[in-house]
Order: sequence, then structure tokens, then C-alpha cells
Amino acid sequence: MKEGTIIKTGMPVLLIWAALAFCACAASQQSRQEKAIERARLAQVINESLADRHYQIDVHQATPDGWGRVIHLTSDYSVRVAGDTLVSNLPFFGRAYSVPYGGGSGLQFTGMIRQYDEAVTRKGEHIITMDVESREDIYRYIISLFDNGSANVSVTPRQRSHIHYTGNFHTP
Repeated sequence: MKEGTIIKTGMPVLLIWAALAFCACAASQQSRQEKAIERARLAQVINESLADRHYQIDVHQATPDGWGRVIHLTSDYSVRVAGDTLVSNLPFFGRAYSVPYGGGSGLQFTGMIRQYDEAVTRKGEHIITMDVESREDIYRYIISLFDNGSANVSVTPRQRSHIHYTGNFHTP
């Protein structure tokens, strides 16, 4: 007699658990669809911004050449492309070979883009290569931009050592 009551009371509990599991799966599926829509929207914004040459990379990590460690940045630093102009607001850590008295402006300048090339890999990564000139130096910026908005910025000055940054895409 007691076994029958356990089965009868256990059945509604089992049904409730099954319903909760079904709802959780449906919510998970919906969030996957929402994430896919958001990724597609972000990829479209990235493509449009690159085509217009109006975008910004906000950086949060720097890796100086030869240091072997990552420096987490606490201030707001960025690289902004506006048409044929690059606005570089980046900190510099590393060796300087020949700079003006007082250290110069480093990687904090606004310069004209002399050459701009963009390529897209099979995986959808955008590789942007720019040669930029300031009053102090000539720089090569290589930006690797992914469809999820993450980005890597590699800067090679002529008068300073190479430095690498990690950040995220942003529309100005």
C-alpha cells in the first residue's frame, strides 16, 4: 500500500522535473539564437565601419617586445581610424633608439595614413596594415580584427622597439 502512494506522489514530481528541464533547454536554445543574431549584427557593424574607415580599437593589454610579460592597462587607450587619419593614444613600453630630447610623444599622436591595406582570412579575420607618419617617426600598424569584436594591434616604429596590444573593436 505504501509503495503505491510513493509512486503516485513521485510521478508529479517527476513530471515537474521534466517540465523544468524542457524549459531550460528551450531557454538555452533561445539564447543561442540570440547570440548568433548578435554575432551577425556585430560582424555587419565591423564590415561597415571598415568599409567607411571609421572605427576604434580600445586596448586593455600591452606586450612590449622582449619583455615576455603582459601589462594590464588601467587607463583608457585606443587607436582610432578616421578616413585617412590615425589617432594613436597608446602607452609605450620598451626601448627607444633615437627620440627627441625629453622622450618625445611616443605613440600619442595624430598622423596621416600613407598606405592602407585590408585583407580577410578564410576564418573571417580582418588584417589591416597601415603605414603612418608623425613628426617624430614612421610607424607600421597591423590590426587583426575578429568578428566577435576582439582585436590585436601590432605597432612597429622605426625609432623604437616593437610593441603589441590587445583590445576590442568600438565604433567612435
